[in-house]
Amino acid sequence: MNWKKYGKGVLVAANCLVIFFMVYVIAASAGYTVLVGDDFTHGVRVGAFHVPLFQYFAASLRYMKEIYLDWQGTYFAMFIQALLSPINNFGLPQLKVVMILNVLLFAGSLFGVVWSAFDFIFKDRKMPHIRLTVYSIILFSILDADIFTEIFFWYSGAAAYSIPLSCMLFAVMFFLLSNNNSYSKKKKRVFSICSAFFLFCASGGSLAVTGTGCYVVLLLTVGFYLASRKKSNTPGKVPGKISLNNIIVTAIGIIGAVINVVAPGNFSRHTQNSGGEGFMLLQSAKWTVKNVWAETERLTKETMFGVMLLAMLLFGIYLADRLRGFLKEYGIISVLALAAGYVTALPVAVGYAGPLFPNRCCFILDVVLAVTLLNFAVFVGCCLDNWAGLRENRSACAVLFVVLFAVFLASPESSADSPLLTVAKLMHNGTYSGYYEKCTAIYDYLENCEEEDVVIAMPDYIDGFECFYFDEDETAWVNVGIAEYYGKKSVRRKEE
Repeated sequence: MNWKKYGKGVLVAANCLVIFFMVYVIAASAGYTVLVGDDFTHGVRVGAFHVPLFQYFAASLRYMKEIYLDWQGTYFAMFIQALLSPINNFGLPQLKVVMILNVLLFAGSLFGVVWSAFDFIFKDRKMPHIRLTVYSIILFSILDADIFTEIFFWYSGAAAYSIPLSCMLFAVMFFLLSNNNSYSKKKKRVFSICSAFFLFCASGGSLAVTGTGCYVVLLLTVGFYLASRKKSNTPGKVPGKISLNNIIVTAIGIIGAVINVVAPGNFSRHTQNSGGEGFMLLQSAKWTVKNVWAETERLTKETMFGVMLLAMLLFGIYLADRLRGFLKEYGIISVLALAAGYVTALPVAVGYAGPLFPNRCCFILDVVLAVTLLNFAVFVGCCLDNWAGLRENRSACAVLFVVLFAVFLASPESSADSPLLTVAKLMHNGTYSGYYEKCTAIYDYLENCEEEDVVIAMPDYIDGFECFYFDEDETAWVNVGIAEYYGKKSVRRKEE
């Protein structure tokens, strides 16, 4: 077979099928998301139902202000929480659209980051077979971690975490584009404006996203400065300097982060979570290190992440020639990027005043760990090639591919255990759709029944899915929120 003529096309087609499968399975399953807990309480607090758009937009801003002063500083997340709220507007059809778009936003923003990053390696060459393969590896590593229940199957999780995370990724994508010299100054300025906008939005999400976004953009600013210094070493070149646009974008992100952090609601919530014991920064730092190491260990011991790391190391060997001119600068940024996981985890430890690390926060950490560790594997591959010339040594390359295959066979996760296949199976056999119908029946009953004190049996729970619930105690906060929404005196779960 002629590799140049057919092989690359086969690889592109194979990656497109794999990517389509992963995104389709999660997006289609997310379409069966049901209304849960905070979805009702947030909607009731917004208080505006089925009103004209301008009036509802104003209500969303008021709600954002109320939460900012009362509970947490996530100004953008709470605005989105209210603005897109299904129970305040078009119900379950709107929820389905929002949750499917949430998955597509994440997949699309991650793709944009990978594609724009490779522009600096391949310059004017597209090399789609390489870009798509790397994207497939990163996306699979994230989804294979099996920590996406509260991100893709829960509206409130999507509003506070996933959508701001997608905004952060779009900010990084536009930041990379704004530093690409193949574009005109006018386009680069537009890209910088877009990056600043999305970064400001991301800074108004969960603090795990806020800190990560600011740290990544700051790292990239330093990286592009180091690269400009490298270019300026030649005679007649202007000494390297930090781009003013990059400084402005970074500053806007930090301003958004400060607005988020200093919110009065953060302090009142933290006092409640910590029992008035203060911020416990030293203890929070210990919890942070423990959580990051525990999740890294889980990824490498319980998923296919080890195989993906070795695959990216091979890509590093392949890309070594293209990165050799900036290997030192690339290495500095790659090493510093390893701290991003701790930047992500620290606000969680401080905010919850304990070792608690919820599923939704763990997803953000998994994204960061996947990207930074896989990138570091590429750097290690480049170093190995520089040291031993592995790319030109066919015997060494053959051995590495054999090792990759052996690691794949020895992986702790079998194909039958893959979270993606599990989700695909539950979607295909009607488990999700059946559960969705049962919950819809409960919503309809609550909407139309004449009882003031409602007692309802709950459908059986589905593992790995954010299921509808309320307590046997009618005074529980979830029960109160649902009762207020449906205009009932009380709602409680039937005792089993």
